[in-house]
Amino acid sequence: MKKFGCACDEEKEPTILDPSIDGPSEEIIEEHIREKIEEGLFDDNPIYDKNHLSDNLKKLNETPVMNEKTIFPDILKAHKLPEGKFGLLRVLSGKVNFVWEENPEVIYTVDSDHPLVIFPEKHHRVILNGPAELKVEFYE
Repeated sequence: MKKFGCACDEEKEPTILDPSIDGPSEEIIEEHIREKIEEGLFDDNPIYDKNHLSDNLKKLNETPVMNEKTIFPDILKAHKLPEGKFGLLRVLSGKVNFVWEENPEVIYTVDSDHPLVIFPEKHHRVILNGPAELKVEFYE
């Protein structure tokens, strides 16, 4: 796995988070991630959101439903949302992986039961690992 922004020589195995298989995320997060949570790293940044973002946000638009053949290529490359714009990654069928480029060793599994909130100005990318249908909703 290519490491972004890391000059270290040591190759680490990615941490795969999949709450639909192993239960609630607090039960499957490995010890080093728990320490980050205890330090307050994620206090104001919920990752999985059942159905929506804050009620204060207004939906702007959304991508068409995409699959492994029709996905926009830029979604698979590192990119970011502009300031003030949030995304909600919804997977309609199958599963995809999601990576925050600042912490590429942690891979989030996104499925129909676990949409993922995408925060503004944070580089990220989607990783396809099989057939899937997905879309991204945009809010401000």
